[in-house]
Amino acid sequence: GLLSVFPEYQWPVIRGNALRWENGVKATVLSASDPDSFRGPQFAAAWCDELGCGAVDKGANQPNIFGDEKSAESGRPYFSSGLPDALIQRQVLRAHQVHWRQPGNNPPGMVDIDRIYHWSWDARPYPAFPALTDVWSDGVNHRTGHWLTGRLGGLASDELAVAIAADHGVSLVAEPAAPFIGGYLLTGASTGRAALEPIAAIAGQSIANRAAGLHLRSASAGTATTVLPDDLAQEDGPTLTRRRGDPAEAPGRLSLNYIDRERDYLSGAVTALALDEGPLEAANLALVLDGSAARLAAERLLDAKSGRIETLDFALPPGALALEPGDLLHIAGQADGPFEIVEVVDAAVRTITARTLPTGMAMATSADRPVLAGAGPNLPVVSLIEMAHLPALPDDTSHTRLVVAGYAQPWPGALQLVDATTGANLVTLDRRGVLGETATALAAGPLAVWGRGAGLEVTLYAGHLAAAEPLAVLAGSNRLAIQTDAGGWEVIGFAGAELIGPARYHLTGLLRGLQGTGPAMGPISPGRRVMALDARVAVVPVAPDWLGDTRALRAYAGSADLTGTALSVIAEPSAALPLSPVHLQARRLDNGDIAVSWVRCSRADGDGWGLAEVPLEHAPERYRLVISAGGLALRTIEISGPAAIYPMADQLTDFGGAAAGFVFTIAQISPVLGTGHAAEGSFDG
Repeated sequence: GLLSVFPEYQWPVIRGNALRWENGVKATVLSASDPDSFRGPQFAAAWCDELGCGAVDKGANQPNIFGDEKSAESGRPYFSSGLPDALIQRQVLRAHQVHWRQPGNNPPGMVDIDRIYHWSWDARPYPAFPALTDVWSDGVNHRTGHWLTGRLGGLASDELAVAIAADHGVSLVAEPAAPFIGGYLLTGASTGRAALEPIAAIAGQSIANRAAGLHLRSASAGTATTVLPDDLAQEDGPTLTRRRGDPAEAPGRLSLNYIDRERDYLSGAVTALALDEGPLEAANLALVLDGSAARLAAERLLDAKSGRIETLDFALPPGALALEPGDLLHIAGQADGPFEIVEVVDAAVRTITARTLPTGMAMATSADRPVLAGAGPNLPVVSLIEMAHLPALPDDTSHTRLVVAGYAQPWPGALQLVDATTGANLVTLDRRGVLGETATALAAGPLAVWGRGAGLEVTLYAGHLAAAEPLAVLAGSNRLAIQTDAGGWEVIGFAGAELIGPARYHLTGLLRGLQGTGPAMGPISPGRRVMALDARVAVVPVAPDWLGDTRALRAYAGSADLTGTALSVIAEPSAALPLSPVHLQARRLDNGDIAVSWVRCSRADGDGWGLAEVPLEHAPERYRLVISAGGLALRTIEISGPAAIYPMADQLTDFGGAAAGFVFTIAQISPVLGTGHAAEGSFDG
């Protein structure tokens, strides 16, 4: 490794167990078989660069073991059941952080506490990883792996209990216990004990009152006090009673409802089963748990309600003040001890109620269920929505088109575009569009012919482009809407597409100004938006009353986006104006008049070759002919057909004689939209 980062002429010289460089640097090579040789003042402070263990049962027994069924080195820590256990992972980190920060354990210069690095955090976004196993095949290893991603937001039971007690102004000492808790929902005002009881119940713990404060610990972990029969106080009734509930009433099944961390924080349910028959009992916890933690909690709750639990009632002299609820007792002559004190009533004597302890045999089981990709907090997605106002198509010439495409990474599932004023849904984009930008410039080019020039280079944000046969392009394949420098949109077809770099394509064999966008053709600079017109775009018909109006819109990126992003779009009337006429001609007649003729264009013809005349799109048919010379308009003529006469008399008025040359423009007039796009011609005598 060292040799690979130095050029050969700078390689160190090996002398014994030392490496020496020409600049005087010396490194000592030590064998890992003798770890004590690493210690001593001759070395700098150690770093903990991979601190942690797997989130698996008894993971601390072998922190370096990693479970992966695809690997020959897969394994489990010593004595591990292989079940997920995020608590042991957290406890390992807590133990190290506490240990190395105590001066007695870490003399100055031994372990640098500023260089303790936890293993491991994954840059892949949670919960997309580990949920999307079709993208990342190692997602199945997350439950028992070393990943901290998705777990650092949870708490050990003692951390949560101490925090709740502090909120109520109570001092509490707690011991950690499984399961790992991802969160706790307190829906209203309650006492501190009421808030702590669910935590104690699923952790198999009890709350004891001590002189130093409350103590939350395992019920069986304390030291039991032995009580002899002679120590019991005699009252009018029996000295000691022992009762067991009706076994038929003890639940044989317990259904636990909880908040499922692995299911997008929706309500989850697990059922614990006992060996004995019995009714079904339901329990509800406002705790956030994962699947294995919920199963362990259900087993412990069922164990605590077992028909084997017995209750003892007896009395002790008033002097037995040391005993408090939560303490353990051994009563001589009574089997199944020790017993936990659950209630104390002080009067002339101390009346004690105690119970047998649960068996402590509750155990979680694991189920192979996938994690939802939407689990965990939903992160905001920044989306790009591009809208191009394009002319109408032949099948509906009464409405222009607003073509919409969207892009987001990661894709939120759907992009919704609504009218901000009315709330009406305009369009829903279920697929990510092919959007990008131009990488090279493109000048205005000829219409209706194949471009044989250098072509155009584009860079895509996502998606792919492919070449097509010329006949397929003529039939409608390979269409791009590209924004011009003037702000309009031109539809361009392409036959050749070559991938020349990451997401960068060189397009050749261009067809310009398609779908009635010839009037919008203009220079295109690098960085202009590109949109592929394929099945991934949505089309919104633009009614005539929208033309020239700016609409306020709002875009929502998926179901988690509640606020949306404000957008606006203006439907420029130019996309709806009559097309400019073609085949302009001007010729002088024998009587000196000048005959001007043209052929109208229509978006309603569909480029058909079998029609004698293109359909009339704007009725009634009218045109405006403007004759200019020297940059000045000399005469404007409105006619109702595709031909006009410039009489000699008018030429005498405009030029003082027969016109030797002039420039003329022809534009069709829409009775609704006004004068359309003009075509320019010239008369040269």
